[in-house]
Amino acid sequence: MKRTPPNPHPEYEFLGPPGAVAMLIVLPLITYGLYYNCRSGFGCPPAYWDAKDGLWPKVGSNPATYASDLWNFLLSTWDTDAFMVYSAFMVFLFVCYFVIPGHVVEGTVVGGVGGSPLTKDRSNYKLKYKVNALRTVMLIAVLVVATLMTKGVEPFLFLHGHFIGLITASLVWTFAVAIFVYIWSFIPDSNGQEKILACGGNTGNKIYDFVLGRELNPRFSASPDSTFDIKYFIELRPGLIGWVLLNFGMACQQYHDLGGRITNSMVAVLVFETFYVVDSLWNEAAVLTTMDITTDGFGFMLANGLLTWLPMNYSLQARFLAAYPVDMSMAHCLLVVMTQCVGYYIFRSANGQKNNFRRYGAAAPQNKGLKYMETASGSKLLISGWWGTARHINYFGDWLMALAWSLPCGLASPIPYFYPIYFAVLLIHRELRDEEKCRKKYGKDWDKYCEIVRWRIIPYIY
Repeated sequence: MKRTPPNPHPEYEFLGPPGAVAMLIVLPLITYGLYYNCRSGFGCPPAYWDAKDGLWPKVGSNPATYASDLWNFLLSTWDTDAFMVYSAFMVFLFVCYFVIPGHVVEGTVVGGVGGSPLTKDRSNYKLKYKVNALRTVMLIAVLVVATLMTKGVEPFLFLHGHFIGLITASLVWTFAVAIFVYIWSFIPDSNGQEKILACGGNTGNKIYDFVLGRELNPRFSASPDSTFDIKYFIELRPGLIGWVLLNFGMACQQYHDLGGRITNSMVAVLVFETFYVVDSLWNEAAVLTTMDITTDGFGFMLANGLLTWLPMNYSLQARFLAAYPVDMSMAHCLLVVMTQCVGYYIFRSANGQKNNFRRYGAAAPQNKGLKYMETASGSKLLISGWWGTARHINYFGDWLMALAWSLPCGLASPIPYFYPIYFAVLLIHRELRDEEKCRKKYGKDWDKYCEIVRWRIIPYIY
């Protein structure tokens, strides 16, 4: 088998190999830092730092001991019970994927390099995916209700009490999955052919390729008809469902601490974020048009984002409210609800419009009246509707929802606003990456498109 050589002139992203090394270290430390900086009894953020009081442990003054200090810190966060619970959750989702019925859908054209003779024609390379995530979460909901009715909230207090252990467990799974898919990318498929590699993950730099993801769509079988895709499975299930379960555990902790009630702020966070997750799973097939699936390789960066970063950091608002309850006024409630509703309307209707146009074409009844421009590559770019107002208008709706989930926490601490702040940076960076890819793909047609649709994310502002 002739292996596709690394790109001799790689175009690095995320500051290249040094940035990849930084992600391996900094991303886990940020997750730990958010936990140690916002806990019940210590302040959010804490008023002082002292290892004796169980806050973020101090690093020794001797640089030679930094590595051992970090390792000792990680060992101190190990929780066997938490690891077993997190692992059981992952195995449960894996079994549900195969056991629960679901229909198979065809994704959009994916882009990569290399591969078997059957996939050298990249213009028609599509994969098939099994859609059953919503049914999985419905089964989990039934199990949660049954547990509440028989045992009360007590079992769910585990999620709050073992949170630091769950972070470490998720990181163990993150590194295990990332290592597996990296090694898997070098193993030929069942036909003895090379895997399809991500364009940006085949640089020859081992650390960079490990972080960004070498293989585009790691699967148990290289056949395009295979219905199990590791990246697709992890994209929606562990992170989103785990996020909701952690939120519920924080609500149970508040219910326990407040003697049988939860605040309206906790209800708002629980309802809005659960609705977002259920809506995402309801529209599971829509993820097949995203860059995560079609363009980016699957490596440490995505594994960490979906297995650790998403559930552990996005549940920050609920964890804050469990420790520092907030009772919102009527005006406060109205502000939160309005922000959520406007954000959701923009996000879902814009994404739905794009997804319908890509899947069914301009002639479909649901796309009647939409204007578009054709490019030399044969692609069609929308220039009316939501996509005529801004080139990434869906990002604006997504960010408004992120803000709505932090507003119930009030203004006593800036830490619950980590998510909308980080998310704004992420969306701007993602928009810049997408702009660069589109400019390379469409050339002068993209410049023409940008003249028609001037604004990037927020009309008349950015």
